[in-house]
Amino acid sequence: MARRTMVSRIISIAVFVLFIGLVLTVTDQITRAKFIGDSTTIVDGFYAEKKNDIDLIVIGSSNSFCTVDPLVLYEEYGIAAYDFGSSSQPMNISALYLREALKTQKPRVVALEINMMTSDSISSRGEPGLRWGFTNIPLSADKLKCIYQSVGEVNAEYFTYVFPVFRYHNRWKELSRTDYTYFYQDKTNYTKGYLETQAVSEETINLTDYNFEGEAWIAEENVAYLDEIAQLCRQNNAQLLLFKSPRESWHRYETEAVRALADARGLKFVDFNELYSDGKIELDMAADFRDSQHLNDSGARKVTSYLGRFIKENYELPDRRNKAEPNSWDAACTYRQRKGWQEYMAAPTARECIELLQDDKDYVLIVTDAENGGGVRQWVYQDCKVALDLIWQEDGIRHMKIGQSELVLSKLSTLHQILIDGVEQYQAGTRWNIIVYDKVLGTVTANLTFDE
Repeated sequence: MARRTMVSRIISIAVFVLFIGLVLTVTDQITRAKFIGDSTTIVDGFYAEKKNDIDLIVIGSSNSFCTVDPLVLYEEYGIAAYDFGSSSQPMNISALYLREALKTQKPRVVALEINMMTSDSISSRGEPGLRWGFTNIPLSADKLKCIYQSVGEVNAEYFTYVFPVFRYHNRWKELSRTDYTYFYQDKTNYTKGYLETQAVSEETINLTDYNFEGEAWIAEENVAYLDEIAQLCRQNNAQLLLFKSPRESWHRYETEAVRALADARGLKFVDFNELYSDGKIELDMAADFRDSQHLNDSGARKVTSYLGRFIKENYELPDRRNKAEPNSWDAACTYRQRKGWQEYMAAPTARECIELLQDDKDYVLIVTDAENGGGVRQWVYQDCKVALDLIWQEDGIRHMKIGQSELVLSKLSTLHQILIDGVEQYQAGTRWNIIVYDKVLGTVTANLTFDE
């Protein structure tokens, strides 16, 4: 009887612990900060990738995912790459990210951006870098160990990284719809981890101090994590490449210190500060940087093109282009091509705009003619045909699905509304209003008005 009671208590405790774990997991997902952009979408996008589909994994701090543009690598060399990094990422978290990557991928090359090699010791890293690095990584023994390496002890702070709800519980006051729906959203990252921007630094970048004299200091623990990363690569038949993105306040003596480590371990090292200083790569200091530490799209394309050529010359990676079945990099390239300016946006009339779009099944047009003789006319053109045609005479409301979004057309007295996922889109004041929704991008790409 006593044994049965003991078993019952153990089961009750186990069920209680599981229940608490479930509650913490759910509340974590809701309350945790959504670092949409340079953290959340990179990590969640990586886990959305098809298993064993990536040949090159780029790890490191923001200097990695602001430098290497995987779609340029694919377009020019057919390399299937992903930037799997986080902002201000210490070397121990780089090792964690590689361990995570190797659970679902078998890369042939791992490229480590070594900006953090010469940074402060792991224990002195600030909270933002740790939050960016840990928040969206699934809980595992590796993550628990890495948190301990970063915090130094099992304390209250430690558990805020294990269960972020303890850090973000006050966010209950500011929760938005995104916090509840992010569970179910498509996590595909169409830039493959790269952080796009055409922004240009307000100050002209200065790399002329590269040859200043000095002495590099590299913490022993950073060297140890480099060795851990190198060993992980060897164990998983991947080759490790070290590279340094161009930035201010990086010097040749630091390059030489890192190269000595690379040479001692039989690793290749490419430093774009050195290449620029030696005249082997051209960069526009007034146009190619988003700030003193990071490239923008223009600079990243130049550096990525050089890096891709180096990789193809020194490592064996397959060309994934032009295969029988399109892959996710083909889809990502299509996604990028459809973003930004398109020819139809410059059409002088509504008719010409519609003619440019009418044969593309991935565009949905919501067209309003405000000067129709019988009343305001609206129609929806979807899948290359008219899906809805209305001439409003009485008040009313119509709902329909376009792509993955909800479209609402309504009339109340003289007021007309066009809502897409609850956001007002209609522009009154001219005869024609054409709202262009792209099903590939899942969003409105243009809202155009015409007098004729």
